[in-house]
Amino acid sequence: MNRKYHLPFCKICKNRKKSLKEGVICSLTEKIADFEEYCTDFKTDNLELEKIKNHFESVVENNYLTTKVDSFLSKRVFEKPEKLRHRRYLSKEKTHGLEFKKDKNYDKQLLFMFGVIILMLLYGNYKNDYTWDLNSPNIIGVLVFLVISIYFFYKAFFHKYEALIIIDKNGIHQKERTLYWNNILDYGIIRGKGDNSMEQKIMIGTISTGIQKIDISELNVTPEEFIEIIQLNKKTFYNKEPW
Repeated sequence: MNRKYHLPFCKICKNRKKSLKEGVICSLTEKIADFEEYCTDFKTDNLELEKIKNHFESVVENNYLTTKVDSFLSKRVFEKPEKLRHRRYLSKEKTHGLEFKKDKNYDKQLLFMFGVIILMLLYGNYKNDYTWDLNSPNIIGVLVFLVISIYFFYKAFFHKYEALIIIDKNGIHQKERTLYWNNILDYGIIRGKGDNSMEQKIMIGTISTGIQKIDISELNVTPEEFIEIIQLNKKTFYNKEPW
């Protein structure tokens, strides 16, 4: 395993030690971690773990939780889901290999909207006895939206979007980062309100990389499904002791 996988263990281990050159190292070996899946010398520093948990909760409370007075004005709200009752995936193994891409439903919705606009322009042209050639602004509008519709028709039914998020046994992979399951401490859903109603993000409190956000607003996965994936895969123990 690599350094990013090791750090969630090292950051909350009683045997950790700081090095100006290499950062967190093991006080037993005087070296950076070098193990595969699990460190046999690991001992949980519950005070450090609680400190990280409290930081996540503080950020949530200060930025997203609202009272009845200001909830109406809030642009975003945070939801801490409990264990989901309605499960889509039967086991964590069923989630490995999942790929999430841009949701084509957005393209289909735009295509439907353009179709409605075209019908309205044609009806307006008929109702107002406009000409049925390029002298009519309605007909020009119809042609413009037809061209745009062809583009979105291709995107909705033929274009293959690249995978933006990949799930495997090790963690959540994006182009710019990987979140290992053993690094995830807490999580929740950020939902937009009003003008931001389409916004949906997964907020994750990690042990070694601070608070991370995964924007799934335009992806083919719901917040509840993504939370279920985290709940199935997240490692909630070190040294076989729950925390």
